[in-house]
Amino acid sequence: MTDFLSELANTNTDLLFAGLISAIVSAMVSYLFKRRETRHQAEVEYEYEQRKKLQELTGRYHGRLLNAANSLNYRIWNLYSNHQEGWHNANGNYEQAAYYFQSTAYRLMNFFALIRLIERESILLDARIATKKDFAFLNYAAAFHWVMTDVELFKGLNFDKSKQQDHFFSDHFRHYCELFLKNNENLSYETFKSDAYLDKQFSAVLAFIDGVSPSEERLRWNRIVCLHLLLMAFINTFGYTRQKSKTKQFLTAAKNSTNVTCLNNLLAWLPRHDLHHDQNIKDIVKAIDRINKEVELGLLKNNSQEQLKESMVGAAHHTV
Repeated sequence: MTDFLSELANTNTDLLFAGLISAIVSAMVSYLFKRRETRHQAEVEYEYEQRKKLQELTGRYHGRLLNAANSLNYRIWNLYSNHQEGWHNANGNYEQAAYYFQSTAYRLMNFFALIRLIERESILLDARIATKKDFAFLNYAAAFHWVMTDVELFKGLNFDKSKQQDHFFSDHFRHYCELFLKNNENLSYETFKSDAYLDKQFSAVLAFIDGVSPSEERLRWNRIVCLHLLLMAFINTFGYTRQKSKTKQFLTAAKNSTNVTCLNNLLAWLPRHDLHHDQNIKDIVKAIDRINKEVELGLLKNNSQEQLKESMVGAAHHTV
């Protein structure tokens, strides 16, 4: 034992120190790598879970939202052709309103109640790591709510922002959508007629539809046209071939607007919803650019030509 201690005492202290440092460094490096590996694993698992939940969300609502969008799309096309018939004129007497009026209200809110459900669920998810398709789905959902509620659609026009008349206050509109839901499920048409439809809180939605026309001085008709253009692009992005619209149909729909400023304001906001790179949104851009050119050249041949010309004064041209 004495010999061992003597030998240890005579050992080069530099070697002992170097060995000690090596052991400490090795332990630290091992710890840091393990910590980094653990953090990376946690990030991978987080991203996987978020992507999974986002895919589950879009999968859960894709079919129902597409069907609701398609149904509303058909009704708006029909409204363009038959608004002069007055089928949607209830004159405030909603309990006695005909089928066309009631079913138009149903189709509108059947769609937006689903948008509300998506909004409620997606707020808890991290959309930054969504796939391109899932990200587009969520962006469209946000844009649909915007197009019904934001006064920026009427920017540059004489419009009283303080009144819920040709637009909906954002949180009020969410509430109307909630009235259309029972246990997180949309109401059937029959239940709707005896439930939300008769609720006085729902009357703002009915008033928005009541007698809407391109010949009125109000701007709500233009909000519907902008909604329709987004619907068509959404269906083209996520729908089946038989449901999709052709490029020329976007121009036809856009020409139903009576105010090109609203159309240009829609274009200006598309980048804010990260939709400007969507291939089918480009059909909206082409249609509105074409209308701008036709108005400038005096070539637009429809009943709203003079209204469109007037709205061009001071309106900016937007390309996305």
